[in-house]
Amino acid sequence: MQSNVSEYDQRILDITRDLCLQLNISNYNPTFVSWETLDSRARRPVEFRYDECLIEKYCVTLSGKMKGVLEPDEWKPIIASSLIFSKKLRRRVLKGFAAALAAFLLLALTVVLELPILFPQLYTVTKGGSSQTSPLGYYIAGPLALALVPLGTIVTSVTYARRLRRTADIDATNLVSAAAFLTTLNKIAETERSTGYRENRNIRGSIPLLPSTLARISLLQKSLDS
Repeated sequence: MQSNVSEYDQRILDITRDLCLQLNISNYNPTFVSWETLDSRARRPVEFRYDECLIEKYCVTLSGKMKGVLEPDEWKPIIASSLIFSKKLRRRVLKGFAAALAAFLLLALTVVLELPILFPQLYTVTKGGSSQTSPLGYYIAGPLALALVPLGTIVTSVTYARRLRRTADIDATNLVSAAAFLTTLNKIAETERSTGYRENRNIRGSIPLLPSTLARISLLQKSLDS
């Protein structure tokens, strides 16, 4: 049976499988490349990032705007970084989330216990015809604790995940030289400028993990210079 995968796409799949072997990743074997112009994760139409690579169940998802602009081998550092982040660092991302959640739950409990002591002034609230008198700190602690847990957990875990995303770029230079990675990113940045691409940070509620193309270039340039 004749394969419907183009030679260009097949080369990218072969590169991905070779990288999986080098990284000892045994649970990923994509069968096709998906070329996207819009990011399906966004709540409204958002252009798929030119330097993004999504490691999805059966496919490698890349920017349709960069198809043919990059040679298959030039996709290697982009794919390597995403494989490292998605497959090798995923457990650290989850542990970071769990640690942040536990820390802010403990902080919220401390707030609930301590604020009524710190603000013992009695305060009366009337609701539905009935009144309740409690220390002022009691009324402050409830809303504050409810805000601390989700907001604190999200901000902390996302900050940590973004740091790991940058770590993935650096780790990828063990498989592809920093110079080769920079060549690819500079080519992407040049294409972004020529097409007027403007990065939109509203992916899944404006929680981006991947640094901008220029930030990735700066990070790798520093590692190359050091």
